Parts: sequence; C-alpha cells; structure tokens
Amino acid sequence: MKKSNIFWLFAFASFAFTILVIASLAFLFWQQLPPTDRALVVRLARQYIGYIFSAAVFLLAGLGFGLDWLFRLYILPLDKLAEETRLIHSVNPSHRIHLEGSRDIVRLVDIINEAADQYETLNNRLNSEIQRARAEADEEKNILAAVMAELPEGVLICNTEGQILLYNKRARRYLIGEIGSLESSDVSPGRFIGLGRSVFGVIDKHLIVHALDEIARKLKCEDTDIASYFVTMGADNRLLRVEAAPLLDHHRRFTGFILIFHDITLQMESGSQLNALLRSLGRGTRASLASIRAAIEAIIEYPKMDSGQLQKFEEIIHGETINIGRIIDEATSTHFGSLRSYWPLTQMNARDMLAATAKKAAETLNLEIQTEDVGEDLWLKVDSYAIISALTYVQKRLAQETGSRRLAYKMIREGRFVCFDITWEGKPIKPDTLRNWEDQVVTVNSQSLSSTLKEIIEQHAAEIWSHAYKDSRKAYLRLLLPVAESAENGRIRNLTILPKSRPEFFDFDLFSQPGQRPELDHRLLSELAYTVFDTETTGLNPQGGDEILSIGAVRIVNNRILHEECFDQLIDPRRQIPEESIRIHGILPEMVSGQPPIEKTLPSFHRFTEDTILVAHNAAFDMRMLQLKENLSGVQFSNPVLDTMLLSAAVQPGQKNHDMEGIAARLGISIVGRHTALGDALVTAEIFLKLVPLLEKQGITTLRQARTASRKTYYARLKY
Repeated sequence: MKKSNIFWLFAFASFAFTILVIASLAFLFWQQLPPTDRALVVRLARQYIGYIFSAAVFLLAGLGFGLDWLFRLYILPLDKLAEETRLIHSVNPSHRIHLEGSRDIVRLVDIINEAADQYETLNNRLNSEIQRARAEADEEKNILAAVMAELPEGVLICNTEGQILLYNKRARRYLIGEIGSLESSDVSPGRFIGLGRSVFGVIDKHLIVHALDEIARKLKCEDTDIASYFVTMGADNRLLRVEAAPLLDHHRRFTGFILIFHDITLQMESGSQLNALLRSLGRGTRASLASIRAAIEAIIEYPKMDSGQLQKFEEIIHGETINIGRIIDEATSTHFGSLRSYWPLTQMNARDMLAATAKKAAETLNLEIQTEDVGEDLWLKVDSYAIISALTYVQKRLAQETGSRRLAYKMIREGRFVCFDITWEGKPIKPDTLRNWEDQVVTVNSQSLSSTLKEIIEQHAAEIWSHAYKDSRKAYLRLLLPVAESAENGRIRNLTILPKSRPEFFDFDLFSQPGQRPELDHRLLSELAYTVFDTETTGLNPQGGDEILSIGAVRIVNNRILHEECFDQLIDPRRQIPEESIRIHGILPEMVSGQPPIEKTLPSFHRFTEDTILVAHNAAFDMRMLQLKENLSGVQFSNPVLDTMLLSAAVQPGQKNHDMEGIAARLGISIVGRHTALGDALVTAEIFLKLVPLLEKQGITTLRQARTASRKTYYARLKY
C-alpha cells in the first residue's frame, strides 16, 4: 500500500478515535451531573448553539488543513520521489527530480540528484564501451548482411516451431513480392514475412513437415546428404525449388532449419516452349514426310520406271526435304531461347522414398506395410512430396477397392527405370478403375494437391499399371520411374552446426522461445511479440461518423523494434476532412484520393497483426474505431490489447500527465513525426519498451498482470 493511502487511513482512524474519546468523556461527565445542572447545560447549549457549531467547524477545518499540510509537505513528495528515482536508474539516467516539500525532503532530493549526476557519468562511460563493442559486432553483421543480400538465392532461417529468425530481401521478394501499397499488384495479399512470424503463412505446412520428416530420417540413418527438396509456388506465380537443411547445435540436436529458394519459373516456361516447339515441328513436317515416304515407296515398287518419272519423284523428295529444313530453321529460331534443358524435379534416394512412403501409409491410412530392401544405391528424379502423396492416395483407393490392409513394397531396377511394386493378396485392379483413379485430384485425409494422379505421373515421365503374378493369388500395381544416374551435384553434404556461444550479431534468441500457442496470460512480457499501432482520423467521435484516415504500425519482437517491418497505409474516408483535423495530422483530401477504402485495408492490417499483442496509446479510442468497421470489413481484432497510457498510470500513479508527450519527456524519448500514424506508433513502441522494466520493478511481469494493473487505473474507466 502506498504511503499516501496509509497516511489518510491513519488520519481517519486517529480522527475517529479522538471523536470517540471526546464522546465517551462527555457521556461520563453527563452521567455524573445532577438533574439541575443537566438542565442548565441544555439551556446554555441551546442559547449558544451557533457559537458551539462554529467552533466545532473551525476546529475540524483547522485539523483538516493541518493534515493536508502535513500530507503535501511530508507524505506526497515521498511517493513522487520513489517514482522519479526509479525513472533515473531504470530507464532515463538524465532525468532529474524537482519536488516541493519539507526541508529534509528537499535536501534528500539534492543528494539523489548529485548521485544521479555521478550515475549518468558512469552510465555514459559504460554506454560508450558498449557502443564500441556493438560497432565491432555491427561490422561483422554488416558483412553477413552484405553477403546474404548479394546471394543469388533466397535464404530463410527458422526455429523448430517454424518462426522466422533471419531472411534476405530475395527470399522476401520470392515469397511475397515487392513491398508497396495495398494497390500494388506486386504484393501477394495476406502474405507477410518477418522476424518472429510463422513460415507456414507463406509456405504450405505439409511441404515443410514432409521435408523435416525426410531430414529426420536421414539424420537417424547418419546419411551424408541431409538436405530435402520440394517445389512450391511463390509470389507473382513464381515456381520455387526449395532446398531445406537442418540447423544443429554443438550437441547435434535439431534447433531449426534453413530454406534456400531457387526461382525455376524460366526453366518451367522453357519446358512449355520446348513442348510447343516439338508440336510445331510435328505438325509442320508430317505432310512433307508423308510425301517423301510415298515417293520412296513408289521408287522401290517400280525400280524400272522411266527416267522422266524418276526425276519427278526425286524433285518431290528434294523439295520436301528443303521444306522440312525451312520448318526446322523457323521453329528453332523462334524458340531458340527456350532450347535449354529443364528439370524441375529433385533427386531422391530410392531407399528414402521407400521408407517415406511406408511411413506415411502406416500413419495416415493405418496400413500394415512390408518392405524389401532395394539392394543397390539408386537415385530417382522426383518431386518427393507429390509422388509420395500420390502413392499414398493410390494405396487409399486400393484398400477401399480390395479391402486389403496388408501391402508389400518391392523396388527393382530394369535398365533406365525403377519398378516400384505394391503387392497385395487378391484380384488385380481393372484398367477402367485405374483410369478413373488417374482422373481424380490427389487427396489424403485433409491434405489435397492441386494435381490429378495422371498429371503427377506425367510430370515424372512415369507409368502405372495393374497386373497379377502368374501361379499366385497375389496382384500388384507397378509404378515405373526413370533412374537418375548419379546423386545431384551441389547438395549440402555436412550438417550445419551452430557454435557453442551464440554470435552477438545474430538475432537467434527465438531459438529458445516457447511455441506459438501456449497460454498467453502466463507468458512473460519480454517473451511476447507485439504490433504497436496508431490511427489518424477525421475527428474524435467514432459513433458520430468520423472515419480512419491512416493506420501505422510497427512490430516488436525479442524486445526490439523491427523498423523494416512496418504497416503504413493512407485510407480514403469517403467523406470531408475537417479543417481542424487537417491542422493536427496534415492529411489533405488529395493525399487520400485514390487510396484503398477501410474495408480493403483492415483485412490486410488484420493479417499483419496475427499472433501478436496489440499495443496503442489510449487504445480504447483506436480499438473502438476498428470495432465499428467489423461488419463492413469482415474481420474482428480479437488480439489481447495493452495501453501505454494505462501502463504509465499503473507504474507512475503520482504523475498527473499521462499523455504521449508527458510520458516521453519523463522517459527521455525524443518525439519525431508526431500526429502521423506511423510516427506515433514508433514513439508508442519506444515508450512501451521503457515501461516494461518499470513494470517488472513492481512485480508485473506477465501479460495477465499487466492487464490487471491497467484495469485498476482511473483512465480504464473512460469509455468510447
């Protein structure tokens, strides 16, 4: 309990006790008086009641003024002294205390300010050393950043939970396109990439889980090639070939993974153009070849024809030969740029494919699988995710058709191909049934690919058919796949090992962070990710028709403001902007003309805030503005909310001013870009980070404790 509360509680108790004592003495005195004296006292009291009442009022007023004087001179300064002293040693060493109070308190303030001068000097000296060490670390970090920026591939590093720890600009461009306004066609809607965000927001989770399962198998088998490969769609319809590799600590424990992106869109386009070239050559040369064949057959059939007739046939052959040459020249010149080899598939060891297919069939379909060792080191060119999903789909349909729950795998090499046989006891699958399966989209449980079984088989230049063994009641499905002659060059051969001590220039603190979905209320404030935001509006009356003009936001991850991960969008309010509002925020009508409306902006902002705590100054106003647009935009902001105004009132109740300027001045924060949405959001973010250690000094360390402390303040009772 604060000293001021204790003082007034003690004063009230003392006053009540004094009244009780006086009343008790008066009652005892009254009981001892004879009746005649009592009558005299009553008569005198009635005669001089005005004087007695006035004396009592003056006595109580004097007592009240005296207590208030003592309170303001000795008690109230102590609470403020504690708050401002905490400011000096916690967040703002340059802050100095200016208080009015008793002579002893003023002397104590002078002593604290002298100590603060010495503390600031030592702190500045220490900060200089820290800055020097940080500059050295930043130099190494800049080298790393420069190297990553110049890489021709996109690189993205994640922890075990799929949270993004590090990425380069090329990865961001591949996955979400160029950063721009909501009107930009380069931005993939709903896709954000940033530190602390989940990679599953930009890449299908099933693809990554499949790759990690394959890596885990290779690590368990101590395979030298521990990378996994898959193909996914990126921004702007890019086709990306992704190489996944594990991150291991010094104990060889899995702590994360690296994704390396290669844009193979042009290769795929080259393949399509090559197919077009072949079709063009086929159509153009078919008639000429037929004429040549007919002429040659006539010469063979009539070897003794006269010279004139023979010369005509020779002229036909010569002319059609020239025509074929012309067609080839025209086609090759037209498609010259596309005559490049392309192969969007990646190489996979046959044993790994056998094991992965068996594991997935057992886990997803509850089948009993018996496998036979390949017998030699075979490599296949496959899209591992697509082909294993297709095989799982085939086994699901096979179990439904035959009722068999026990299957056997066998993989043998026949020349340039590998035969993958799936065997069961029973009758073979009819060709019509198999063709029906091929025309269906590959779906297993809740996972569905966009391709049919036939398209996946054609993509791999494979064949599938059903057959029965001779002299046996067993049947099998055979998938014929082309063999890759050797393991692919350029693969990652060695494990990626992190050093024992974490490099200072990496933001790898999230490696030890909890998962994405624990109970937020019990999480420490320092562990959470935040979106700090602000709005600029046409006025201060949300229900009176005022509209949002601008939304600005910045993310805080790992107690750091991520300046590169901002949301800054002007909004067309579709109404006039009052002059008094323009004088505050400077947003003119022509600035918002042509900008997206609120119903288009809020869904994008909602996705930007996913899995974070919302933070704002006077958040009730901003949240009310967002709430009124829920039906129009179709999104609801259900994130937990913290308010820096309420948090400031919770840690500094003795201060009267809790507006943004007042808090920033006390915490030593320079205000830049005031009354712009993004500028205010950045200031609010700095204020919040300085309030966190002050909250911890008062034992407020979790999200739930912060909300509870905010709810107890006076400002929490204001409604919008």
